[in-house]
Amino acid sequence: MAKLLPPYIDKSCKSTGEKMLFEIFKNSPFTKDWIVLHSLNLSQHTVRLYGEIDFLILIPGGGIYVMEVKGGDVKCIDGVWHFIDRYGNVNKNKSPFNQARDAMFSLRSAIEKEFGKGHKFTKILSGFLCAFPHITFDKHSVEYESWQILDKDSIQSGTESFFKNLVQQFIKKHKGQRWFSEKDSLPDANDLNSLCDFLRGDFERVRTVKERLAEFDKEVKKYTEEQYRILDSIQLNDRSVTQGSAGTGKTMIALESAVRAAAEGKTVFLTCYNRLIGEWMQKQVEEWKDKITVSSLHSFLFKQSKGFNYDKSQSSKQDFYSKYLPILLKDIYQKGISQKFDKLIIDEGQDLIREEYLSLFDSMVTGGFTNGNWEIYGDFERQAIYAQLSKKEMIDLLKSSGQYSNFLLKINCRNTKQIGEETSLISGFEKPPFLLEHLEGVPVEYIFYTDEAHHKTLLVQQLQKLSSSKLPLNELVIISPRKFESSCSDSVPGFTIREIKNNNEICPAQTFYGFATVQSYKGMESNYILITDIEDLSSEIAKSLLYVGMSRARYGLILFIAETMRNEYRELLKRKLN
Repeated sequence: MAKLLPPYIDKSCKSTGEKMLFEIFKNSPFTKDWIVLHSLNLSQHTVRLYGEIDFLILIPGGGIYVMEVKGGDVKCIDGVWHFIDRYGNVNKNKSPFNQARDAMFSLRSAIEKEFGKGHKFTKILSGFLCAFPHITFDKHSVEYESWQILDKDSIQSGTESFFKNLVQQFIKKHKGQRWFSEKDSLPDANDLNSLCDFLRGDFERVRTVKERLAEFDKEVKKYTEEQYRILDSIQLNDRSVTQGSAGTGKTMIALESAVRAAAEGKTVFLTCYNRLIGEWMQKQVEEWKDKITVSSLHSFLFKQSKGFNYDKSQSSKQDFYSKYLPILLKDIYQKGISQKFDKLIIDEGQDLIREEYLSLFDSMVTGGFTNGNWEIYGDFERQAIYAQLSKKEMIDLLKSSGQYSNFLLKINCRNTKQIGEETSLISGFEKPPFLLEHLEGVPVEYIFYTDEAHHKTLLVQQLQKLSSSKLPLNELVIISPRKFESSCSDSVPGFTIREIKNNNEICPAQTFYGFATVQSYKGMESNYILITDIEDLSSEIAKSLLYVGMSRARYGLILFIAETMRNEYRELLKRKLN
């Protein structure tokens, strides 16, 4: 099969023709060395400001080809093309051959702009074709050749022979051109992989948290090349552990991997420790809810236990969620009462690796933990604030459960450079645990308070400042190592601050500032984070909490620190200056 990017057809694609051709590329042995990009969106276009390529086909030893797909019935009257879908709806447009040709020239211009005139990529043989998978297309015209038409008949007679002839005809047509050379114009697999690294960012995009949570934020963020490689590699491994510090995109990769598995028809259990992040992830994959079950583990355990006759007095015990319910659910899955999942994906793995949970997971996934299909994503350094075991103990426990592949994420794709550097400094790292190759932002602010009254006064002043700058209420979250009733945020004059109970409360229409404990907000993020009640900078638990809290901020970060900590802060600052 070809390397398909993305590796699945999005549910928003309504074209049955595109779906048919996607399956051909996916399942045909002759495409095994090809790269096929689906729905490549061009940011610049020779005719229109925006253009779309249905399929871009990269063939080693053959060149690159733009394919325009027209499903349903087609007719042309007085030069105007009419496309009729299965419901009888008619869409009038210009010639699909002209669309494909224009897109081809746009693509060539984009390659030249990126790599420069004279670069070997600008000499790669390029061509175009049109596909009419539902009809026999025998209309002749001077604007295209018959061998540029892939219709129902040519698909039935052999798609492989069609593409072989297409490549041969384009080579024959351009071989006499001065720019053509056997070496540069007929690229090898390495050339096409390099070209693909440039092209894929224009079509395989991932929405940010802001776009997924609320549609008012239109900014689009691309996956880093590192994340692309890991996403691609994970598909080749049945079991894997992906480690990465805060902001390296673990949750986004976990979500995308779940969708890819669901698109292949697999049932998936996607779980985590934190309730808020579990609710958020559930929204992101809601359209796949028939295949993907999403929940924080404790919420899932409690929900699944309903209806079963068990000792309810156990619910008051400390180990109800960590031992009693996992054993109960394990028994339910082992007896076949609940159906096992084809794939298991665990986010916040650092908080969920313990014998009781792994034993449960073993019963939930087809093939068990030793032979089943699972992925674990985690930060075992400073985010393991609920962990019962050390990093080494967790890794040893996983190793004892069977073989798996390891991946490491290093590039921070959430925080600005300033936030990333300050997070590393304050939380005690000798050097940042991630690579900061992202946006420049505003400086991190440190505000020192003398007592509780002074603390509240400074908080009010800061909220007034942010309010006057027209920052929307939902763009800021106040977090603290303390519970709300014990924090500075309780009863702040002039402002309504409310504890966030669920993700639905954070929205453009909200009328209050949201509050959360550092622990409950782990895994989430906000454009602005304001951390209050910081009265410890040196203990290991304080460093872990600051690491988690500070790394929640994407753009703006403000810390309220007790005056008694100023000397400790100065010592940290000296390390930074040195």
